[in-house]
Amino acid sequence: MKKTKKIVIAVIAALIIVLGAAGGVIFFFQQEEPQMIAQEQAEEADPLEAEEDYQVLQGEAVTQAEDPAQNQVDFEELQKINPDVYAWIQIPGTNINYPILQSVTEADDYYLNTTIDGKTGYPGSIYTEKYNSTSFTDPVTVIYGHNMKEGTMFADLHKYTDKTFFDSNPYIYIYLPDKTLKYQIFAAVAFDDRYILGSYNFQDKDDFQKYLDELRSSIDGNVNQDVSVTQDSKILTLSTCISEYPNQRWLVNATLADEK
Repeated sequence: MKKTKKIVIAVIAALIIVLGAAGGVIFFFQQEEPQMIAQEQAEEADPLEAEEDYQVLQGEAVTQAEDPAQNQVDFEELQKINPDVYAWIQIPGTNINYPILQSVTEADDYYLNTTIDGKTGYPGSIYTEKYNSTSFTDPVTVIYGHNMKEGTMFADLHKYTDKTFFDSNPYIYIYLPDKTLKYQIFAAVAFDDRYILGSYNFQDKDDFQKYLDELRSSIDGNVNQDVSVTQDSKILTLSTCISEYPNQRWLVNATLADEK
């Protein structure tokens, strides 16, 4: 009788273990299934197709005026495509004419390899990190974009290696829903690949001045010493890669000159 009782207990224990393991497997697949589906549904970006889409978007969302400061951007339509669009950048004389995105939920580098319509891979998007406000009121706002071999995204920033081009195309325009910001370029230089927003405390005047001094003293690039830049200036830093030197970044830097 005791032997029979032990056998029954052993069988019950084995059933509990088996049912527990089965439940764990079901729970695992229930948790993993949405992620697997999301991965399957994530569409890979094609750089050429993405640029065609961006050009269509330029034609639909931006009303071009003779004076770039008078351009109009339809942010309502852009945010229907992606609510993370909060600004638009245009640099006359270049192909740079894109929306600027910032995610409040994803990792800071999410848009490095995610297009405005959610496709993954190159060319990604032009974007800023959560460290920067979306009002462009920080001492230094850093905007990132890929140096695409097709000449898209931030590839044209490399045109500023040419002194004549640097002198002839000095302005960057940032469009926000309520205003337009005009920046004047004062330095286009090669820099090391340090994380700029984590390497300086731009709220500290001395650290801010250190950054300005390092930019203006660079021997690899172009600098306009006649452009007034002070510790009270609002600086825009556009950052992209240098193909031949993966441990460096090409930075085009401008100071806020006008606001409308």
